[in-house]
This record gives sequence, structure tokens and C-alpha cells, in this order.
Amino acid sequence: IFFRLVSPPQPPTMSALRFALSQHSKKLSLLALSGAFTVGVVVGRTDTFAQTKEPVKGAPTGQLCLPQFTVDTKQTLLPKTLAGIVGAAHVSEGAVQKGSRIGKGTAFVLVSPGSLEEAVEVLKACAAAGVAIIPQGANTGLTGGSVPRDNLCDRPTVVINMRRLKSVIPIGDGSKVLCMAGAGILDLKNDLEKIGRESHVILGSTFLNPSVAAGVAFGSGGTQIRKGPVYTEQALYLKVDADGKVHIVDQLGIKAKDHKELFAKLNSGKLTAEDMVDAPHNASYPGYRQHVCKLDDQVSRYNADTTGPDCVRSEGKVMILASIHDTYTMPQQTKTMWVACKDFAVAQQLKKAVYLANPDNLPSCVEYMDRDTCDIVDQAGRGMITTINQLGMGYLGTLWNLKLSIESIPLPLCPTICDLFLYYTNNLLPQPLHKPIHDLTQKYDHHLLVEMGEYGNGELQDMLRRFEEHVKTLPEGSIAWHSCNPDEANSAKYFRFVTAAAFRTYCVGKGLEGLSLDYSLPKNEMGAPPITYAEPVKRMRYSHFGCNVVHEDVAFTAGVDTLKAKYDIKHTIEGMKGKLPAEHGHGTEYKAPADVQERWKQMDPSNTMNPGVGGLPYTKHYA
Repeated sequence: IFFRLVSPPQPPTMSALRFALSQHSKKLSLLALSGAFTVGVVVGRTDTFAQTKEPVKGAPTGQLCLPQFTVDTKQTLLPKTLAGIVGAAHVSEGAVQKGSRIGKGTAFVLVSPGSLEEAVEVLKACAAAGVAIIPQGANTGLTGGSVPRDNLCDRPTVVINMRRLKSVIPIGDGSKVLCMAGAGILDLKNDLEKIGRESHVILGSTFLNPSVAAGVAFGSGGTQIRKGPVYTEQALYLKVDADGKVHIVDQLGIKAKDHKELFAKLNSGKLTAEDMVDAPHNASYPGYRQHVCKLDDQVSRYNADTTGPDCVRSEGKVMILASIHDTYTMPQQTKTMWVACKDFAVAQQLKKAVYLANPDNLPSCVEYMDRDTCDIVDQAGRGMITTINQLGMGYLGTLWNLKLSIESIPLPLCPTICDLFLYYTNNLLPQPLHKPIHDLTQKYDHHLLVEMGEYGNGELQDMLRRFEEHVKTLPEGSIAWHSCNPDEANSAKYFRFVTAAAFRTYCVGKGLEGLSLDYSLPKNEMGAPPITYAEPVKRMRYSHFGCNVVHEDVAFTAGVDTLKAKYDIKHTIEGMKGKLPAEHGHGTEYKAPADVQERWKQMDPSNTMNPGVGGLPYTKHYA
């Protein structure tokens, strides 16, 4: 039965299921996706011990091991100490964790504080025990920095998951909002919509509900041209000094005589304008609209930017407790268009002449996808899109975490069973795009998903006027577009959001080697970096087009050395004055520049926090 599940269905079965889906789509369209998760869970329960220990590399199947370091007396007692702080239900020993794209390791302890006070005491206890510490949100990071690294580290690793600290507190009239470290950006979006405001960030992974604090720690960018990358000078975070002592750093700008009073105000869940110190602190990236519209040889944003206080782009070298962010006026009206272009140059001309022509009137987002992106999402992404359509975004994060748990089980096929099932059942599910848009993806190679807003000053009509005037200057047949109704707009957004997940499913299903990159090109760069190391089978390029921040997923035939391919492409991008990574963080995948590493060392002189990130040593005090 197990092997039949991952084999291509026979034609009679395909026909029967397609007919069933057409008759009962709402009830049956989730069948394939649910089956993948269910099979994995059943398999996972066959070996409880295997879920918490990693196999020795190269050892016979079934041989298990513990990390290769000595656990001293203080560290042995740490789980009990932490249970005394947060409760035994929120402490797990020997927890295997897998990153969303790369990275997998066993946490000596996984602990989840439920209050600010508990978070401080947990970090103090861990620092005193001399363990390595990884602050964690929703574990949606793509470059390996949010999970343990096992034998690479010279100490046991404790993961402090901040997800239970999830309060969202609008300040005064709601023009700013305070977010606890574990608050998810999807939850934040939904909460702010209730008071007529927009949040500071929308990511491609918003449906996974990544934490607000992770956005600060990475300087995440996302789709919102008008708002810029995540940035704030108002935050509350913890640092560990050279002697292992924990210090509270309060830059929130909230009136309080001491930390006890501050914590009490935050725990109350209410903040007024009178609670705030009257000081000019930025809670968003200053001057980004003007910056992004100046099409010069500078990149718009990137992870190695050292601007701002320690918490910004800290990548786990401090532990963020809370942060304050600007919110934004919701548009009175929105319009979504799918714009298809004959070639990449037409799309670039459109960006310059229409979408970035006026920094005071920018679209909400302009997302680019090439033909390979559209093809791969159609061939491997229908399961996730169907889930979002039927259940909403709120459920997908839970299912995604379950998928990662299944993939962490050291049993045959567990690392790939979900993706294999999703791939082989993909075509049983409904076409993800409505017909007018799907037809454009078949006719054209380059596509823009554009969302515009009206804010009361004629912004929408002005944008449409610029678009119409520019189209008149183009040769006939070089561009086509479709104005989306609400259902079409939502389907198009989901289609764009599942690109990265669809790529993995596609590579697993096809037996290909996959390479994923994110990078910023100079704002005036109108081309794409050539790939010379090996000929790709598929090259997905999708981007935050207005910012010239590119996500690239490249599929090679089996056997191609993707590490060498990555560095070959990296060298090409840097030769174009580009920067990488752009928004996914350095994690364990990229070596950070020397000035970034030095900044992190000053934040964390004992190398207690997230050792090994950005190519730094794993050893205590960077020895």
C-alpha cells in the first residue's frame, strides 16, 4: 500500500477521480492533500524514539546517536529548571526540528515561554547553563538559521520558541502597533483589518503565519512596495554579554519607571498615545518610496544592510521580545490586474513608465512570474492552492508544520512522501487560475500581478491613466491584461504565494536537483544573470518586481553539484553589483560580509546566541 501511494495513478483511477472531483469538488478536492499528511503521520507513529534522535551519518540503518559533546551537571538539570519556569507541558527534550527548506537537527531542549517574565528567566537559565541558544518563531526560515545543527556546535542547543507570546496591541488610534515576538503576520493582518488598518508587511509566506519578530531579525521585505522592508527603532530585546549575563534592552519608547512597570503595561494589552514617549523614532524604513523609485546602480534592500539598532537584521544574535511598527491606511478601493508581456524588456519598461513613475503614488505590489514559474505551480502547486481556497490561510500553517514533522522522521520515504503524494495527485485537483488568466500564461512568457489602491486622491485613476498611455506606445501584441474580479484576484495571489513550495514538490516528483536563491539586483538592472555552470531543466524566476528583489528556483538533472552551481551564480550576481541574500537571511547557507559578522559579534560577544549563523564559528566566544 505504501509504495502504491507514491506511484503514478493508473489512467482508470485518474479518470474516476477527476469525475468525482467535478461532481463534489468542495468535499473531495482536499482528498489528495489530506492523504499525504495522513500517510506520513501513520508512518511516523511506528517509531516514537526515532522522532527524537538522528541516525549516524553513514551508519547502518537504525543505528542512533546523541550529539558529540559532553553534557555537564548544569546542563543535565536545565530541563527541570526550565519546566519550573514555564511548566512541564512547554518543555520538550530531544526534539528533532527541520527547517522549511534546509537544516535539520536535534534540540537538547525545546522550551516555549508564555510571558515576558518567563522569556527573561528562560534565557537567564540557559545562558547560565552554558548552552547554545536559538530564538525561534514559526520556524518558517529558508536558510537553516532557526533549527539546531547537532555536532557542528560544541554545546547542547536549546531552542526558545516564542510563539506563545502572540499579543497584538494597537497604540492609540492604531497608526502604530506593538507586536509580541510570537505574533504571526497573518494574525496581525487580520487583527488590524478589524480597525481599518493595514499591517507593515505581506510576505509570500504569509499563509504560514511567520512571526513578526523574525521579520525584524531578517529585515524581511515582501510584496509591499509602498512600505519597504521590515524596520523599526522601537523594540524590546535581550542580549547576552561576554560573561553570560542577560541584559534587557528597552527601545520601545513606552513610559515606564522600570522593567516591571513596562512588562505590566504590555501584559495589560492596552496602550494609549499618552503611554508613549514623545520622541522621533522610526517604526518603518525611512524614505523607502523615494529610494525605490530612484533607478540607480544601488539595490533597494538586502540582508547585509547594517542600518538600525541591534535587533534589526540580527538573525538570532539577540532575542526579540516585542517591537512597534507603523500601520497604514486601508485603500477605499482596490484593483488587481494580471498583465502578460511578450518579453522581459516590455515588463521592465512598464515598471519604469507606470508603476515607479511617482513615489507618492505607488501600487501596493507588483509581482513578477516567468513561464517556468507558471508551469511549475500549475504542475505541482494545486494541492496547497486548493487547501487555501477551501480552508482559508489560517489552517495552512498547521498543515505545513505537520509536513515538516513528517519529513523529520528518520524512516525511509518520510522526507519525500508528502511531496511525492502532492505531485502524483496534482492533476486530480482543479486548475488553480481562472480561464482568462490561465490562457494568458499559455500565450505569454512574462507576467505581472499588480494590485493598486484608491486612497481618496484619485490614485487609482492616475495609475490606470499612466498604464493606458504607456500601452499605446507599445507594438501591437506585446502586452495583454485581465482585470480581476475578487475571486480571480485571490486565486492569482495564492498562485504566486505557493511558488517556493511547488518547486520542491516538482523537484521531488521529477527526481531533479533543486537550487533556490534570493537576491537583489541594482534598481537600474533590466536583465537576468546568466547560468553557465550547467543547463537548467527549469528556471523559475519570480520577484518583487518593483524592488528588483528576485527569488530564483533552478532545477537541474540529477547529479549536478548544486553547491558549485550556487556559487557560480552568486559570483555572476555580485559581478552585476547585486546582493544576496536579499530577504531570507544568511542562516547557515551564506557567509555574511565581515562588517555584518563584526556587528553580530558585538551584539553577542560570548557566541551564545545562534552560533554558526552567517559563517561565524560555532564555538564559545568564537574561539
